[in-house]
Amino acid sequence: MPSNSKPSRVFLTVRDISLTAMLLAVLFVQEQLLAFDINVQLTVLLLAVYATVLPPPLLYPLVGGYVLLDNLFMGSFNWLYTPAMFFAWFLFAILFRLIRRRALWQKVVFATLFGFVYGWIFAIPHAITFGFDRLWPYLVTDLGAEVTMAAVDFVTVLFLYEPLRRLLESLRQGGREA
Repeated sequence: MPSNSKPSRVFLTVRDISLTAMLLAVLFVQEQLLAFDINVQLTVLLLAVYATVLPPPLLYPLVGGYVLLDNLFMGSFNWLYTPAMFFAWFLFAILFRLIRRRALWQKVVFATLFGFVYGWIFAIPHAITFGFDRLWPYLVTDLGAEVTMAAVDFVTVLFLYEPLRRLLESLRQGGREA
């Protein structure tokens, strides 16, 4: 980098911040509406789209806000599980941001695999809480939930990622039409 060039800076507008707040509301509300089965939700799809379109100064507070809201609303603040949830969703956002320019099939594979990784991340707090001898039964029992989450992630990212990405890019650019 030449010595006279400065790193690019992201300037956040009121519109950007307002849009991010609305995206956080959509993320949180869809989860509550689909709470009848915690593994059937659009969280991975929406965070994939957000990670692709939003710059880090908007994306990372959104992810943190989502985890805080989820734990606050569900009453599940736990010194082991809440950090695991922060780790999992930030890991997803950071890694998806790194692959945002890759082919759709690669994004679909990543999202699908994340359905398993998410469950495995919670295996550690579970083992600490209930004992490491309970780790294997947890992994076996959780496999059905992981498969469900992976299947939902596969289908939703495959079919809805591109249309939602285009819509969000249009909204960020101030376009009236999607």
